[in-house]
Amino acid sequence: MTSDSTNQQNLSSAPSGRALRWALNMAIFLVIVGFVWYMAVSVRQDDLQGDGTVQKSSESFSSPYRQIASFKLPSEINRFEVYGDRLFLSAGQSVYVYDTSGKQLAKFSVGPDVRDIRVSGEEIYLLYPTRIAVYSMDGKQDRQWEACSDLSDYCSFTIAGGAVFVTDAENKNICKYTTEGYFVKFIKSPKNFIIPSYTFDIDCWNDTIYCVNSGRHSVETYTLNGDFITAFGKPGTEAGFFAGCCNPAYISFTPGGALITSEKGNPRISCYASNGRFRSVLLDSKALGGGNKAYQVKAYRDKLLVAGKNRIATYQYDQKAAVSACSGCVAGCPKLKN
Repeated sequence: MTSDSTNQQNLSSAPSGRALRWALNMAIFLVIVGFVWYMAVSVRQDDLQGDGTVQKSSESFSSPYRQIASFKLPSEINRFEVYGDRLFLSAGQSVYVYDTSGKQLAKFSVGPDVRDIRVSGEEIYLLYPTRIAVYSMDGKQDRQWEACSDLSDYCSFTIAGGAVFVTDAENKNICKYTTEGYFVKFIKSPKNFIIPSYTFDIDCWNDTIYCVNSGRHSVETYTLNGDFITAFGKPGTEAGFFAGCCNPAYISFTPGGALITSEKGNPRISCYASNGRFRSVLLDSKALGGGNKAYQVKAYRDKLLVAGKNRIATYQYDQKAAVSACSGCVAGCPKLKN
């Protein structure tokens, strides 16, 4: 084949090559446009609450609570409990007892790696990764028992109906014991517990067990016998939903029985009715002090006690702030009852 004929063949094939490149570029462009459209719609959906109203940005949020006091401990707080007018705190290898104004009343030494602390009657219960220990109010250990399952990794516990309910992150279940340490039963979720990072909190209100299923962004409820009742909660960044891989991180209750949740990632504390209906955000990341770890929270009369690192902060309900903060709320901002 001559050089002229080769050139003619190349020239004749050039248009088809350009057409192919044009079609390929157009396909890539359409893919990019489709992706941008999808992201825009997704962001728009994330700005909607469950009732279809647009959620205000966190920058416009104004908390109905104001910090009025705080105090620090020598070590980082593991967990804390409010019992009567006293705070029981596990920090380092000690248990501290404070009054609500921050005055230390007592202290005693315990073992390392305390996961949770509860008070019932005149006894202090401490949860460790593979055991539970019970102390008197003067710091003397009365009894303890080992985990009933091999490779247990206990996270949190609560005491209700003469029994101790313990969450086990390794075996993905709730272990029920008597308060004397006798094993009663395993409680499994019909939805299966998904626990990515030790966010497996549990509490009780009015003979109902509330347990976090953080990998499913929900809270599940059970009878004292361990029968499943219901679950509530959905993933999402907007108020009333649970964001990230594993939220909520902590739960507790107000004196009137409203559920308080605490989230990590973008920390915030929210309030729900005991049936799971969202009421409002109480404290956002800015009001809490920032960071990405969840803050522990307990209600005391009309106040919120919040633990972060080695510090306990007290937040007081502010009626004037609530008027502004609650404009447009789903059900108004809850004032904690005495």
